[in-house]
Amino acid sequence: MSVSATDSTSRSLPGARDHASEPIPGKVYLIAVLAGFSGLLYGYDSGAISGALPPLTADFGLSAQQQGLITSLLLWGALPAIVGATLAARRYDRRHILIVGAIIFVVGSLANAFAPSPEFLMGARFFLGFAVGIANMFGLIYLSELAPTRIRGMLTGMYQLTVNVGILCAYIVGDLFQDAGSWEWILGVGAIPAVVFLIGMVLAPASPRWLMMRGRDQEALRVLGSLRGGSDYAEREAAEIRESLERQKSGFSALFSTARRPMLVLAVLTFFQVFTGINAVVYYAPIIFEDVQSMGANAGMIANYGVGIALVVSTAVALPIIDRLGRVKLLAISMAGQAIAMVVLWLLPDAGAVTIAAVFVYTFAFGIGLGPVFWLYVPEVLPLQVRAIGVGVITFLQYTLNAIFAAAFPVALERWGATVFLVFALLSIVAFVYVIRRVPETSGRSLEEIEAFWRKG
Repeated sequence: MSVSATDSTSRSLPGARDHASEPIPGKVYLIAVLAGFSGLLYGYDSGAISGALPPLTADFGLSAQQQGLITSLLLWGALPAIVGATLAARRYDRRHILIVGAIIFVVGSLANAFAPSPEFLMGARFFLGFAVGIANMFGLIYLSELAPTRIRGMLTGMYQLTVNVGILCAYIVGDLFQDAGSWEWILGVGAIPAVVFLIGMVLAPASPRWLMMRGRDQEALRVLGSLRGGSDYAEREAAEIRESLERQKSGFSALFSTARRPMLVLAVLTFFQVFTGINAVVYYAPIIFEDVQSMGANAGMIANYGVGIALVVSTAVALPIIDRLGRVKLLAISMAGQAIAMVVLWLLPDAGAVTIAAVFVYTFAFGIGLGPVFWLYVPEVLPLQVRAIGVGVITFLQYTLNAIFAAAFPVALERWGATVFLVFALLSIVAFVYVIRRVPETSGRSLEEIEAFWRKG
């Protein structure tokens, strides 16, 4: 079956068995919550800089360029970690790599809190970025490979929900400590959930798909048996995984052969996720709105809370419908909402409540579609043999673009003002068209059925 270029609702995958009746043991949800702490930590450490920048600037006299560098170094630090973790992924289980990430989260958070100078803080942010890269990449892979088919969208989308909860928590902590100028607490509190994440990953099982890829079928079957509610379901899924592995090529070259089509779709979506503007409001809301005179001195804080609440609420709304409504529809709704909100911000950058409402609408639109659906889509459309490599490439690309964006945005805002929001709106419109015409629907299909779809072309 070929992918239609005109009808997004018909581009579901053919030839799939019914997964609706499969039982879901409670253990699945517990593991998903524990793995979700990887997202919470990523969100907290990304959002914490928003509240920490004003007191940091006051203490260290940071310029706009230094603000951008301190913010972006978290993302630059993720890049070598993604490369290293990708190379390690064939030898070490997803869970073990996440344990390493948890340890770095603990140490890196404390190093940020005790930074004596801007230079030390830059190094600590870069080091903490190692954990961010590992968490964002392997938290997603781990969740997608453990999740039963009929709730894979919800469980993998939970990762994005925890990211957004982390961002909101960072804003709350930032608000609590900003008046006292205690940026040390804002940046250091992340060590607490990092310890919980570390304990959770020590107790969690290995990925059954990774075990089978390494020829450890009996171990994989035991894990599947505990996560699928019965041996029949576990054996059937194991057989599908084994058959899929026999058909797959492995190695980096496979990305440009068997996986080139999904990689192209993911690369384009990566560009749109970054350059339609979400990091502008996540990282720099207080700076963007510090000159909104009609809202007074609290404009930045109000915008921050609006962003955090919108991300959490929208993603929570998306989770129960992401498997029923489908990936493509949610992405299209998301892009349309972003475009409308950014046009309002371009036309009315200092309109008080209207401006803040536009930020809320924009963030809500992102959180209901492009945020959770993108990171769900990345691991589920890539074949198992190249999943770690492919997710590594896409995550590396995403963090590179994010780092460039984070470093450049303060300067762009300073020079161009509200015109940057018009650029975000136009890119959201282009993304809407691309999603409708080129992105295939994967809802309701197992990972092995999705692989079969790409193979058949």
